[in-house]
Amino acid sequence: MDIQNLTNTPILVSIRCCTYNHEPYIRKCLDGFVMQKTNFRFEAIVHDDASTDGTAAIVREYASRYPDIIKPIFEEENQYSKHDGSLSRIMNSHMRGKYIAMCEGDDYWTDPYKLQKQVDFLNNHPDYAMCFHDCYIRNETQNEFYHEEIQDRDYSVKELFSKWIVPTASMLLKKECVLEISPDIRIINGDIRVVLSCFAHGKVRGMKDKMSAYRVQENGATIKRVKENPLKLETAYIGHYKCLKELYPFIPNDVYKQKLANTYINIGVLNLRLKRPFKGLLNIVHALLLSPSQFVTRISNLKNHERV
Repeated sequence: MDIQNLTNTPILVSIRCCTYNHEPYIRKCLDGFVMQKTNFRFEAIVHDDASTDGTAAIVREYASRYPDIIKPIFEEENQYSKHDGSLSRIMNSHMRGKYIAMCEGDDYWTDPYKLQKQVDFLNNHPDYAMCFHDCYIRNETQNEFYHEEIQDRDYSVKELFSKWIVPTASMLLKKECVLEISPDIRIINGDIRVVLSCFAHGKVRGMKDKMSAYRVQENGATIKRVKENPLKLETAYIGHYKCLKELYPFIPNDVYKQKLANTYINIGVLNLRLKRPFKGLLNIVHALLLSPSQFVTRISNLKNHERV
């Protein structure tokens, strides 16, 4: 249905799109929004975080062409780098929909009925707080990238906390799940917190349809952090997991301890590589005490030349 014919109806879905220096990718991202065919109104809140390339100009172009859909926010000062929650507060204040969809500026949607399919599911299943779907992988790096196919079924806290398989651009969730999230500098990956917040409000459903594309690139935030200081990053993950357990005590203790143990092994191996044998062995012993089963699994993998 033409969204122009729905001007007197309330916004049902707000798309949350954060972009920064995504000039090569942002057109494909925005095209994925404006091609959506729905029987409800939706909006795309596109937040340009003071890009230094041509991203903002492209967003302005699309906002002028599709004013009923593209709702831009342009920053003069980068908000993400402040790490004070300002980015989330700005986005939350602009979202009017009952449901929130997510897509970063370097990812994109591939199915024009993506939003309709997901909204139909959540409308027909009010006990669910979120649904997500499978995606295509656009790996632009020289490294292998493992992707686990998503199935048509419910997923548990334990599954999604132990092994992250949820593409950001695949999420559709109830707005209250996002609004209740307060900033915490200990959190490294915000997506897992969004999913845990959804579990606090209801069930979570997977869909096997591939309706978006996830771009793996060298300039991605995660890859950049790993390259810059892997030991600092792994150490920060200890606080990350402890914070999540504090905020969401329903995380199963066994998988929580496994994640901590795995991280301590990563830290231990990095310390050993840096010629710090005492620290490295202490880290590895700590992992053994936390989760003997995870210790055995990881040590076995390391013997088989697993890359940490």
